[in-house]
Amino acid sequence: MRITLTALALLAAACTPPASQDAPPAPAAESAPAPVNPETAALGATPATGAWSFAVDEGTHAAGFGAPESEYQFVIVCEAGSGNLRLTYEHELSPDQNTTLRLITAVQSIELPARSFNEGLPSVTAEIADADPAKPLLIGMLGAPTDRFAAEVAGVTQVFPWSDEIAQALTACR
Repeated sequence: MRITLTALALLAAACTPPASQDAPPAPAAESAPAPVNPETAALGATPATGAWSFAVDEGTHAAGFGAPESEYQFVIVCEAGSGNLRLTYEHELSPDQNTTLRLITAVQSIELPARSFNEGLPSVTAEIADADPAKPLLIGMLGAPTDRFAAEVAGVTQVFPWSDEIAQALTACR
């Protein structure tokens, strides 16, 4: 009986037509590749240590990143009444001078005119007016969830983790 079952199985396999060799392979689903920013290498660094927090005070929405019980390393402020945005990055650039604050994500980068201040805690601040064409680009760039972003001033780059607090502050100024 075993021989008969084995013979039937072999016969059935022999009678099954082979897969067609002439048929072209099914086309792979084509999807547009996600845009890649050529500056993404900057995002490979270890992110700063700390956490994001969010606060609202009389129409001012702010997201700040820093270590617990320490000064903020990066702050995003929306003045909802005027629609103006202010980004402050803890960074020393002496003497006080005009500079550029470059923000880098996996998809794009943006350069914002900024000014360094060295009295007290050194920082670089970019102020974006409500009518500035960079404002919607900035909101779209940092307001959308991403893994991390980088801030760069004068060749020095710091990576920050992304958090919903950033979107909360930015979208208050839409």
